[in-house]
Amino acid sequence: MFQANADVPAGGATAAGAVDIKSIPRLNTDGKTLDQIFQELCRLLRGKELEPEWLCPANMQDDANEAMYGARHNRPWPYHSSNARISVSVCIGNSEGWIIHVDFVSRPQLSDSLDRTYAIMPLLRAKVFSSDHAWSLARLIARLLDAA
Repeated sequence: MFQANADVPAGGATAAGAVDIKSIPRLNTDGKTLDQIFQELCRLLRGKELEPEWLCPANMQDDANEAMYGARHNRPWPYHSSNARISVSVCIGNSEGWIIHVDFVSRPQLSDSLDRTYAIMPLLRAKVFSSDHAWSLARLIARLLDAA
């Protein structure tokens, strides 16, 4: 998968690498791309107790078909609104471990009516091997991204 190359900040972790979630400030996502947010998350998680086995954009190959594979790496990070937000969830992996999903969930208006539907754009994925690790990492990512 992908790895960021930046140094780990001194704040937010004990000498043993344990993460104090409340001491880590939220990420500033304004004007940044998915790849920039991914790189920042990698930097913050590297060497910490909550570091996942891997973290990557949901659209790993940067495929142009975002409807099928998720947001492209250069896509602007989505903004929160009354009908759209970032969602962090946990599910069991296909063969082993647990997957943390970071998705953009919106309620776009249908073109031919006043009704709204749900739309989900996959953004990031991470893998860990225990459910406790998965929920702790999901909690940290949700705090960093100010997600629902």
